[in-house]
Amino acid sequence: MAKKKIAILLSTYNGQQYLAEQLQSLQKQSYEDWHLYIRDDGSHDKTTHIIREFCESDSRIVWVNEKKQINLGVKQSFMRLLTDVEADYYMFCDQDDVWLPNKISITLAAMEDNGVPQLTFTDLRLVDNKLNLIKRESVLSRVKVGYWTDASNVFFDNVVTGCTVMINSELKSAVLPVNADAIVMHDWFLTIIAAQIGTIHFVAQETILYRQHQENQVGINVSYLARLAKLKNFKKFIKQTALQVNQANLSLKKTDYRASKKMNRFVNFPQRRGWEKLGLLISKGGFKKHTLFGTVALNLALFSLKSSDMK
Repeated sequence: MAKKKIAILLSTYNGQQYLAEQLQSLQKQSYEDWHLYIRDDGSHDKTTHIIREFCESDSRIVWVNEKKQINLGVKQSFMRLLTDVEADYYMFCDQDDVWLPNKISITLAAMEDNGVPQLTFTDLRLVDNKLNLIKRESVLSRVKVGYWTDASNVFFDNVVTGCTVMINSELKSAVLPVNADAIVMHDWFLTIIAAQIGTIHFVAQETILYRQHQENQVGINVSYLARLAKLKNFKKFIKQTALQVNQANLSLKKTDYRASKKMNRFVNFPQRRGWEKLGLLISKGGFKKHTLFGTVALNLALFSLKSSDMK
């Protein structure tokens, strides 16, 4: 059987501090038959200089927008890469992590060549800016992954981190085209679609050093203080919750998936008013995330949502 073409998609933005170390970790992969496609999102530090150096020394690395860098934001940047690059399998890469040497081989081994839309993801190890362990246990060691990747529950929380993901071209075709402004994040939307019409495989093995630092555009909430910081501007969280509901609605339209009663209550929830909302949340809602803090925040935001908040 012919080897599958693996495309690694990397969106960069002012990543000079950690980018070279990440690219070196890709070059150290035990599975070497890959191509890296980099889209820079308008960096104004030395990021583009680093990209150019690696492209010149490694033919597997391609800078797709070398002639013109326009800032699109992380969601649109990744979706542009996914749209423009052709491959059999796709992986998503952040500029500030470190891939362990067997990341590609482990993930690829879990993929099935059966023509069904498919997503595989792995566990990850949380580290600080100097790659020191933040927690001894892996990020997903206490998470009920099977529950949270089931189609009935994936609307409410995302436990799939994009930089651990591999998808096949069938899932790409099922997802695209999509307006990036209409979804919370590319990894969550891919997971929702895979849960509805495809398959999801979880490899309970850490394949990445997931770096947490002040410059993270998207990160894992490690402490209660970090979670509180993200909720400091609750109006922003309400807007994200509205986007979460919109994302759920969009997925159902794309797949014609037969939603459960709980899923339908969620996608129609912003249309409720006042005490009716509160009654549903208490009696029938069942809307929860994989942490108590997240569950409380989600329900408060849903109670605050209005139809006018929706796109």
